[in-house]
Amino acid sequence: MKKDFYHKVIVNPRFCQLMSVFINVYAITLYPFIISRDRLNITVYNHEKIHLVQQRELWVVGFYLLYVWYWLKAKSKGLTGSEAYYAIPFEKEAYENESNFKYLDDRNSHAWRDFI
Repeated sequence: MKKDFYHKVIVNPRFCQLMSVFINVYAITLYPFIISRDRLNITVYNHEKIHLVQQRELWVVGFYLLYVWYWLKAKSKGLTGSEAYYAIPFEKEAYENESNFKYLDDRNSHAWRDFI
């Protein structure tokens, strides 16, 4: 990663179970924390680190506002909740690059825009 930053991984099955009322989550990134049901494998960890960078770029609040907006936009087009989740540009970028462990070293700023 170009610039490393503080983040902490928290394993908290209860929190993830509580979040499952809204969405089924294995891991969720709430800057600067990555919260997971269980110990993260390297691919999921990389996926969540991509979200940390996205959140930092958009000053956290901007990320969450856009995240919900893109989800609602997809839902308004008739997608299911799960389909709307995968249509979010932030998720598209993270899923497409989660197995590329050098991705964050070369990632351009605001690269999620390429997935709109």
